[in-house]
Amino acid sequence: MRGLFPWLFGLALAVRFAAFSVEPFGAQRVNLDTGVTTLPQGGVLTDNENGLRLKGSYIEYKEGSFVRARGVELLSGKETFLAESLEHDIPKQEARFQGLTFSNADFKNLRAQKALALFQEDIVVLKGEVRAQSPALEAQTLVVDLKGREALAVGPFTYKEGKAILRGQGEGARLYLRFQGGKVQASTKVPGSALRLLRYSGLL
Repeated sequence: MRGLFPWLFGLALAVRFAAFSVEPFGAQRVNLDTGVTTLPQGGVLTDNENGLRLKGSYIEYKEGSFVRARGVELLSGKETFLAESLEHDIPKQEARFQGLTFSNADFKNLRAQKALALFQEDIVVLKGEVRAQSPALEAQTLVVDLKGREALAVGPFTYKEGKAILRGQGEGARLYLRFQGGKVQASTKVPGSALRLLRYSGLL
């Protein structure tokens, strides 16, 4: 009986993540051998279980397994992800983006060449020409804790606030951002509680 429980857990997980509705913009092709559905003209996938809505100009997916899309708009309860492409691993609750623009209550038009969203941990990792319209930030790598409303820039960065400018050079540079009460607190001294964000910076 011991071997039955992991199987039942895996089945329950697959059923949970399979609960999304589909609105195709055109043809909907299903490969019966692989179980992969393709929407060549794109469409909208709505995951009611996890509060996600994905719109894409091209989508292919396998229920309970993955979603791949191009020309992507992904909306959660509090965040907006716009990207050239997306690969969403449904069981892992992870999404990889190329050409991402991200916005939420703390960041406006935060852009990066590539990004990884860990939905279960409320973490977004951005890498490559990272730039935000607000707060005024340029960085090599940025780790954002959505739930904790804090972020850590790793490597070279430039941060502007009014006339003040903070710069960091080299791979050892660090900038800690804390969002509270509509304001941003920035410091090159990283509190011990935020050092955990460092481990995410190497995931991309």
